[in-house]
Amino acid sequence: MCQFCHQHGEGKKWYLEAANYSDELLHDMDRQQFITKFLETTPRMRSSRLEAQFRKGAAAPAWLRRIIYFFKERKYREDHFGQVVPIEDVEEVLRLANSIVRVPCVCRKSSTGKTAEYCFGLGIDPEKVTGLEEAFLKAFKPGPGTKIFEKLTVDEALDLHRSFEKKGLVHTIWTFKTPFVGGLCNCDRSDCLAMMAFRYDFQLFFRGEYIAEVDSEACTGCRACLSLCQFGAIGYSVVEKRSFIDPLRCFGCGVCRAACEFDAISLKPRSESPLSKNLWR
Repeated sequence: MCQFCHQHGEGKKWYLEAANYSDELLHDMDRQQFITKFLETTPRMRSSRLEAQFRKGAAAPAWLRRIIYFFKERKYREDHFGQVVPIEDVEEVLRLANSIVRVPCVCRKSSTGKTAEYCFGLGIDPEKVTGLEEAFLKAFKPGPGTKIFEKLTVDEALDLHRSFEKKGLVHTIWTFKTPFVGGLCNCDRSDCLAMMAFRYDFQLFFRGEYIAEVDSEACTGCRACLSLCQFGAIGYSVVEKRSFIDPLRCFGCGVCRAACEFDAISLKPRSESPLSKNLWR
């Protein structure tokens, strides 16, 4: 189990703890102010500037970089931190949320300048968070008649997440002032700010509670799964003509399964893997 499971989940998956979605947590004014400030300012950041800072940090001595990252990551764990989740847990999360609202992606606005709707607010909507709509309007400046918030049912949101898997997007769950769970995102290495930070070994999310494994007898060696893995965790044996999963690289998102027509890939608990059971970054 990851650190949050012990701190905020009583030894179980923290993001499946109903108390972490409660209106009581959301109604905390400090948390509401954090949410509105985050959603107003993050889309206006320039990802190129952030990456330049990471590149500068990469040139620093490793010992100094580790110290700086340690304190900065600890602060993010208190404010805004995430974890990779597979589609099975996405469904449970959606059923726990008090409301589901599809919203524009703050990361993609920052990295591409474009509006893309791959993010979901869980329990967060204009009826519950003061100033939320104004924050989005300032950040995205939509045209007349453009809908910022789209309320969805569980089934509608789940269908969208399944379609995102086929595009290779990784589902991630996010806190707003931990332990309140307020966001569900769909990420890729190209446009997601957290994934960009990951490339420079700066941790903004935990690996998933699972790892993938390939059934060598069911695998036909088509290699379709390789194209969907965002973490470079899938390899291919030219001798055996089969794919395989590197447990040291696998984040347990399960997205690779969406590409396999032969059901040759499954997920198992990370705790069952001797190599990766304590690997969370």
